[in-house]
Amino acid sequence: MRIMSTIDLEDTIYEKTDFFSRYSTGIPFFLLNAVWNSHVPSEVVVKKIKENITFFEKRQVPFLWIIGPSSSPKNMGELLIKNGFIVEKQPGMAHNLKTLGGEREILNKVDIVKVENAETLKIWNDVVLTGFEMPKELLSDFFNKAFSFMLLNDTPSASAFLAYYNGNPVATSVVCYEAGVAGIYNVTTLEEARGKGIGTAVTLAPLYEAKKLGYEIAVLNSSDMALNIYKQMGFKEYCTIEWFIWQPGSKE
Repeated sequence: MRIMSTIDLEDTIYEKTDFFSRYSTGIPFFLLNAVWNSHVPSEVVVKKIKENITFFEKRQVPFLWIIGPSSSPKNMGELLIKNGFIVEKQPGMAHNLKTLGGEREILNKVDIVKVENAETLKIWNDVVLTGFEMPKELLSDFFNKAFSFMLLNDTPSASAFLAYYNGNPVATSVVCYEAGVAGIYNVTTLEEARGKGIGTAVTLAPLYEAKKLGYEIAVLNSSDMALNIYKQMGFKEYCTIEWFIWQPGSKE
């Protein structure tokens, strides 16, 4: 989330307070408007929840409030639900890269490339949006601008990988380097290419890069469908990350 908040794009607002951080792109999609790193005293927590609802309501966008093990108060989730949020839970996982073995042989008919130019980035963006079934009409332009900023400048803060199968682009991943760890995101495989080990291959690519760069820990949030696959790769489950989603018009 902090990586996204540093992207300098028109209409994007980023604020860091004593109680939380938040950003809003103004695009009506919940992943692009968020509150995180919340540490709110109990006596003002309801006030701060309503303050954020008002902030995003004025922008007429949904938003995401992310709760992790260090968030406070401990009943924050209950209070968010009482104020109209719905919740999704994801396992928080980590991999000790010291235990990562030597690079595996690339699967037959699979070619994994690093995104290093605008043409490849455009293809990568399209696979990400298709794989996650996200609305292209809302997000294509933002994704192109945002990931161009992250991946293609003189000092990139991330690396993205694109997997081709039989010459067709079918899977993606990205690694963001922040706070001394490698965060793995946007791992998806198109439906027609699933079940062939391509998702594992495109996840290993950023892990190998992170290890070469000297990183010792990689982290990610897993879907239920991918949980066992990540465990087989060496990830261990350490916590639960809770995503609380608010939509305009939600009522307490």
